Amino acid sequence: MKFRVEPPGWPLAGGARFVPPGTIFDFAIPEQKALAQGLIPINATPLDAEAHEAQLRAYPEHRHLLGGGWENK
Repeated sequence: MKFRVEPPGWPLAGGARFVPPGTIFDFAIPEQKALAQGLIPINATPLDAEAHEAQLRAYPEHRHLLGGGWENK
């Protein structure tokens, strides 16, 4: 699963960590998957179908706010 964090960024670990906008997460990298705890933020742009589906599952009531974008790559 790959996605790009968009502005304003993504606070993790109760705000103890901050992921800046533009950061690309790739869950094939164990450290990134562990940092994200398997989550995808609402303000992410999915870069593959798996990320898009994860975002739809995580935020079904906010579908109109989701980034999309992977399908055009």
